[in-house]
Amino acid sequence: MLKEIGTYLATKSIGTVGTDIFLGLMPDQPDNCIALFEYAGSPPDLHWNGEYPGLQVRVRNKSYAAARTKIGKIMDELHGLYEQTLPIEEEPVNGEEENGGEEELGEQEPQTEPEVTGTRYLLIKARGSPEILKRDNNNRVELFVNFEIIKERD
Repeated sequence: MLKEIGTYLATKSIGTVGTDIFLGLMPDQPDNCIALFEYAGSPPDLHWNGEYPGLQVRVRNKSYAAARTKIGKIMDELHGLYEQTLPIEEEPVNGEEENGGEEELGEQEPQTEPEVTGTRYLLIKARGSPEILKRDNNNRVELFVNFEIIKERD
């Protein structure tokens, strides 16, 4: 779930996964970043292949105004998102090379596109408005907002 939502936010120019969007952790650096965390939601459904996880989005920044603007953009992108399949591009699995890695002239293997898979999200809804979590020892502000999600089980 975190990878799909992180990738979705990256496609909306919110940030870059691994650079300033982090999944399941908030590293000490960079100062200005986003962290996505899963938390317990409601129990899985018994009558269809659905689940109800929780998502917490944290934004840290040296500037309160910049943090508030960034978390506002995230709210705009996620709150009310419905009936979307959020894709993840999987890395292609490479087999061993034939002919010791040498290709014969005129014979080239067809290029394969990365496989696109994803999860169907029926609804992502904010549980409230963004609020301040803390200021750390480096005087960086950290804001957060929680979301409830209805999605198909992986």
